[in-house]
Amino acid sequence: MHTGLAPGFLIASPPLGDPNFDRTVVLLALHGEDGALGFVVNRQAPLTLGELLEHAGYDEGHDDPSQVWVGGPVQPQSGWVVIDDPDLEPGDGIIEVGDRLRVSSSREVFDQLAQKVAKGSRDDVRCLVMLGYSGWAPSQLEGEIARGAWLPTPLDSSILFDVKPEDRWEKAFALLGLTPSHVMSMHSVGEA
Repeated sequence: MHTGLAPGFLIASPPLGDPNFDRTVVLLALHGEDGALGFVVNRQAPLTLGELLEHAGYDEGHDDPSQVWVGGPVQPQSGWVVIDDPDLEPGDGIIEVGDRLRVSSSREVFDQLAQKVAKGSRDDVRCLVMLGYSGWAPSQLEGEIARGAWLPTPLDSSILFDVKPEDRWEKAFALLGLTPSHVMSMHSVGEA
C-alpha cells in the first residue's frame, strides 16, 4: 500500500466548516489507494479512562483520571489505543505508525493497558485512548486536501504526548512554519 501521507498529521484548515473536524489535528495512521485511517488527537471525549474501563467490564482502574479522546465520527463505540511502544510487533490488529508509535483496537492491547492501570503503572505508558476513528474512501482525502480542507504535516510524536491538547492545533501549524491566522489570510487573498 502506498503510504504517501502516513504517518503524519492532518491539520484542519481554518475554518473547515465540518463540526466533527473544526480546529482538529488528525494522526494519519494509514493512507493509500484503499483510503485513509486517522485519529483526532485534540478532541476530548466526555469520560475518563477509568470510566471507560468500568464500562468495558474491567474490574480495576476505575479511578484513573486520564482523558479519553474522540478519534473521529466513524464507529464512535469502538476503542483504539495510540501508544508509544516500539516493542509492539505490527500485525494481528497492531498498526505501525512511524518508528515508535503503534495503533490498535485489539482487546489484548486494551487488556495490557488495563493491567498497567490496575497496578498503578499507567504513568510508564505514553498513550492516548480513542473512541472512534476518522476514515476516508479511496481518493476522498486527496480531494479534501486539494480543496484546502487539510494541511498535511510530518509526524512529530511530541505533539501527542508533550503538548497540551488545547495547543496541539497551533503546534501542528508550527511544524510548517505557519500560524492559523497566516493560513486564514492566505485563503482570503484575492477575495473581494
